Amino acid sequence: MSKLRRLKNIFLIVGLSTPLMSCVSLADKELYSDDIFELSELAIKAYKGARWDEAARMYQQITHKVPTDAYIWFRLANTYVQKGDFDQAIDAYRLSIERDADQPKSWFNLSTAYMLNAKLAMLESWEHLRTDDPARELIQQRVVALDRILNEALKPTRVHR
Repeated sequence: MSKLRRLKNIFLIVGLSTPLMSCVSLADKELYSDDIFELSELAIKAYKGARWDEAARMYQQITHKVPTDAYIWFRLANTYVQKGDFDQAIDAYRLSIERDADQPKSWFNLSTAYMLNAKLAMLESWEHLRTDDPARELIQQRVVALDRILNEALKPTRVHR
């Protein structure tokens, strides 16, 4: 459950949302508004339903309203990856990391987005080379190597005592 959702639930359970909201600065009030919660829930549904364009639009709207939320930038970046828009994904992962550099998933996904972007660039260059160009073979080898890295299952490492 997101931090915003947890806060909303706490406010509702305790029944203190109005008094507590009066203590929040005007700039922060928008952070807790119902439209953000509703938009976030809709974005999650679109994300889970693999409606990537819709999810991206909603996450973009949320980042405009709550630009400091690292998790929303992370989700937006993940949506861009699903759409195959690796440049925008890389930018969004970087913005997520700028807001919270201690997110291992953002760092990992950023590195994966770079590899996917590299693969896409290699495939595009392969299509533009002459069929007898020796660079085509090198590109094929690199794409196979990248695929192997991207698809390799993480294996647990044994701890030696």
